Amino acid sequence: MPFIAAFVLAAALISTSSAFPQKKPEPDKNSTLGISSRAGFPNSYQRYFVYNDEELTFIDACQKCRAHGLRLASVHSALDVVKLGAALAQEDINQRGPWWIAGTDTGMSGSFELITGNQRLGARSGYTNFGPGEPNNLGGDEHCMEVGGGPWGTLWNDAVCDQKKRYICELDSSLKTF
Repeated sequence: MPFIAAFVLAAALISTSSAFPQKKPEPDKNSTLGISSRAGFPNSYQRYFVYNDEELTFIDACQKCRAHGLRLASVHSALDVVKLGAALAQEDINQRGPWWIAGTDTGMSGSFELITGNQRLGARSGYTNFGPGEPNNLGGDEHCMEVGGGPWGTLWNDAVCDQKKRYICELDSSLKTF
């Protein structure tokens, strides 16, 4: 099944200037995902968030990202959330969420980790972004992390891993492996 056309959201996480220039760049013709380089980003560190409208379970979303050399998106700081939120607002897709991102507590309920590095959320920076009263493991079966949409905005929520949702992959050029 071909990878459904993706829209690219880029975030320069080490820059304080706008990560979203007025003129959108042409897609990289060598990429099946249309990932593009954006002017003004440091060449040594680029990070791209890629979303699409395909709905998959958490595990299937992880596998789909990896099949394309990407990984589910991870959020490490308030700046990450600001950049992602600005990109979602600019593309006017905030109402189409929620989306899977790279967090799960399958190892120990209530102890969410980023699957991109097996690091407990907030372990490095102390940062988390769960919505009020979350994570709550409603029904005893919410072990995967989604980022809002609608009233949730860019807040996190724990959700049932077998539910089908849209998902956000990322490419982080500073990483050599997943």
